[in-house]
Amino acid sequence: MAEDSSGNIGSVLLAFTVGAVLGAATALLFAPRSGRETRDFLAEKGRDLADSARGVKDNATSYIRGKKDNISAAVQAGREAMRQERTRTETEV
Repeated sequence: MAEDSSGNIGSVLLAFTVGAVLGAATALLFAPRSGRETRDFLAEKGRDLADSARGVKDNATSYIRGKKDNISAAVQAGREAMRQERTRTETEV
């Protein structure tokens, strides 16, 4: 079920990004500004987008680390169970 929610998050982030780009383009077309104002506006939006991308990267990194830890714990538990079973069967024989 966690995989479904991560897919939904990706879809929402994609929709948000596309909406932001389209909104910015529309704003530039219908609300003309001076060159300096437009550059300042674009620079601010670029910084906002970079901050957002860093947040997405941090969330993805955290998610992947969590999954890696879960897998490592499962592998270790499997090894321990196999070791215990091997010991049990050796003592029975």
